[in-house]
Amino acid sequence: MKTTVVVGYDQTEHSDAALAEAAREAAMRGAFLHVITAFQRPVPPGAAAARSRSQPQPQPQDQDPDLDDTARKTALAVAQHAVDQAHDRYPHLTATPFAVVGAAGKTVAQAAHGADLLVLGSRGRGGFAGMQLGSTSMRALSDACCPVLVVRGQSAGRPHDRVVAAVDIDEPCDPILAFAFDEASRRGAGLTVLHVWDEPWILAYGQEDPGIAEDIALIEAEREQRLAAAVRIAQRRYPDVHPFHQVATGSAARLLVEASHRADLLVTGARRHGEGRHGMQIGPVTQTLLHHAECPVAVVPLDMR
Repeated sequence: MKTTVVVGYDQTEHSDAALAEAAREAAMRGAFLHVITAFQRPVPPGAAAARSRSQPQPQPQDQDPDLDDTARKTALAVAQHAVDQAHDRYPHLTATPFAVVGAAGKTVAQAAHGADLLVLGSRGRGGFAGMQLGSTSMRALSDACCPVLVVRGQSAGRPHDRVVAAVDIDEPCDPILAFAFDEASRRGAGLTVLHVWDEPWILAYGQEDPGIAEDIALIEAEREQRLAAAVRIAQRRYPDVHPFHQVATGSAARLLVEASHRADLLVTGARRHGEGRHGMQIGPVTQTLLHHAECPVAVVPLDMR
């Protein structure tokens, strides 16, 4: 059964980059590609004037159907333009345009419920020059139920043929490893699995106390063994991928941003919201990667223990 890749598209430079990556992912996976363009219902001129006079807001039944139809057709034309671009590069790709009414971030995340991957640009039409990650992308991340690939960085440069997976072995990391191994296998790329042990108070004392330095070495060795075991288990399904794994100490955000300079994709994770809510909780390290990584960042939802 075919899988589905969903991409949010608004005919901006950033969404063009997302479209290119989404089409590539769909082609590699043999998946359907759904192109989503969100639009807002137009406000009739009379309603706008009433709003300016603080009069009651118009009800949905008061919307002008002609304006609504025009907005929908315009959004569908934008999505169709993206489908045509995808077909130019991948003629056999099954791609479908969709125009959906609503706020872009929430709408795109909802459209991706049940999909295998959601692909986003780093910012859309609401962004401004110098902005690292737009509110639409963050909203989609916070509402998404599937892995989300945020396309950012200098994708036009020479490929590195490498996927980097950032894992925390004290948290569930199997979904991150599974996604990273799968991507490395499809791309024919190398895989680096990196665990950063960030305990600054222990590391600071270790520089002054030889006894603590020995304890740190033991902790690092134990973490390396646990990481190696997790990698071996994940590799069983992907014998064609030959991973390199490493335990590093220091600032996780800094070291992972540095690793992104030598990668085509950085894979990390985020906990799902609890209590039946859709979406993910984006932690500070992942936020830093989404704002500063030099390659696309895939965020994989993790179940809490």
